[in-house]
Amino acid sequence: MEAQCTDRLLVAAIDFGTTYSGYAFSFRSDFEKDPLKMMANPVWNSGSSLSEKTPTCLLLDPDKKLKAFGYEAENQYSQLIEDSEDNDIDDRPYEKYYYFRRFKMLLYNVRGGITRETMIEDETGKKLPAMLVISLSIGYMKDHLKTLINKRCIGLEENDIHWIITIPAIWDDSVKQFMREAAVKSGIKSDQLSFALEPEAASLYCQLVKVKVAEVDTPGGTDAKKKEFESAKSGEKYMILDLGGGTADITVHERQVNDSLKEIHEPTGGPWGGTAVDREFFKFLAQVFGGKVVEKFKRKCMSDYVDFCRDFEMKKRTIKAETTGKVSLKLPRSFKEIFEENSNTTVHNALSNSEYLEKCRYFSDKLRIDADVLKGFFEVPIKEIVSHVHKLLKKVGRIEMIMMVGGFSDCELVDKAIRDNFPGIAILNPKDGVLAVLKGAVIYGQNPTAIVSRVARYTYGYEVWPKFNPKIHPLDKKVSLSGIECCRGVFQHYIRIGTEIQCGDYITSTHRPASEKQNDMTINIYTSQQKDPKYITDPDVRLLGTLKIPLPVFKPGLSRNIRSRFNFGATEVIVKAEEADTGIIHKATFDCL
Repeated sequence: MEAQCTDRLLVAAIDFGTTYSGYAFSFRSDFEKDPLKMMANPVWNSGSSLSEKTPTCLLLDPDKKLKAFGYEAENQYSQLIEDSEDNDIDDRPYEKYYYFRRFKMLLYNVRGGITRETMIEDETGKKLPAMLVISLSIGYMKDHLKTLINKRCIGLEENDIHWIITIPAIWDDSVKQFMREAAVKSGIKSDQLSFALEPEAASLYCQLVKVKVAEVDTPGGTDAKKKEFESAKSGEKYMILDLGGGTADITVHERQVNDSLKEIHEPTGGPWGGTAVDREFFKFLAQVFGGKVVEKFKRKCMSDYVDFCRDFEMKKRTIKAETTGKVSLKLPRSFKEIFEENSNTTVHNALSNSEYLEKCRYFSDKLRIDADVLKGFFEVPIKEIVSHVHKLLKKVGRIEMIMMVGGFSDCELVDKAIRDNFPGIAILNPKDGVLAVLKGAVIYGQNPTAIVSRVARYTYGYEVWPKFNPKIHPLDKKVSLSGIECCRGVFQHYIRIGTEIQCGDYITSTHRPASEKQNDMTINIYTSQQKDPKYITDPDVRLLGTLKIPLPVFKPGLSRNIRSRFNFGATEVIVKAEEADTGIIHKATFDCL
């Protein structure tokens, strides 16, 4: 159930990202004076510089206890490997450790849906429960934040903090429940926790900052004046393009008269963030040198692998549309040795015999890649993003601007592709767009009513057994219930996909137990991306979760009908249950896992 920040002294937000994570916080007294007065941790040490975010990396010892997180996890794991190699021993202690990196997207990609028992692999192939890995990660960020706060504010207690965790808007309800349970395991009380949808948080932040618009193409020509202005005016529609490490998370808002935000289109998107470029790069390596060689390099030479990935990340961030010639990547000696041990040729010959002849060369321990080849690694995610935005614009009509936020939006190739493909629309890319979600989450926690309406992402419904009608019901669904012929498995909707929902509104439905002997009532809740599914067995319908409601003790003449109330407009589905006749509230549980 979604908690609301009421009168707590401080709101603390954790942006748990695919590639990088961070936190920020603000005191209520400061927020009331200046909503942008907030603090983030400025001292994540990468070894060469300070950063407001740290890599989403987790190192656990052989007993599955937290050893390090972020840059420290990267560095300590590399040191473990180097120490083992220096000692020249057969038993390698580091192999007993667990090293997880960029694991958030695993929650999105789980086949068949995530459960409490879902296992995820670390970088060496060892498996641990996803619940453990996520809870330890959230716990680390929580404890690190509390330590920083306690240094600055004496006397602040646990109950004075309301926690916000950012999540992609395209995540379904089961993953949201999973994240809530993981956060509770980390030590955050459920009634002190809310989720902020990432593009919504970014949108709230962009309402309060002044952003620069460079050249704005208009149907009548180009307005080349560079200007600064606060994002959207009342009544204007705009798109939030949140491009993070793992996902592209896209929604459309309209600013209201009172500066609140109305969602125009349900959140959509896909796995088209910055790590999609990495996937294309490693596909290239596997194509030239073989997938087994790449995998062996990753498993056996983790320290070199981490350095190699860091080097590629730097090149990825600096590539520009006008970049020409060759781009150099230092190819670790260990990669060369593994390839040549498992092949009958050299690295140089492998490149020469591939389709990348003349475009990629190996010289002096460096992989020299033609700039056009490197740019090609960006093509898949950029095409997906551009295509998706085109489709959305056909549905929502004219918008005034596109707000680009998230780390991947800082990539010049991505920025240029959006500007080139959508002339006539102002493209806004705030200078600190990489922190827009994080800072916007703090704003949301301080003012959760800023989002006044959302659009249903699914059709939600439940199973009913109406009286069998041979004209509309298939014969194989006919069953007899207490001597009455019924049709089983009919989908009865609560709300249809695309419906605008006021965030505080509840949808009510009355259910009655089938038997007087029941002590509780169980209702299965289903979702579909079709507007009007007919049966719960339709291909697009899936079980979302189970609602369990305790029933009042049976007494002759007492109606035991239960009125269930759903709020589908919150960041999580909120469920309430009460006796239809008396109004007595019952504690309902809704389990999506």
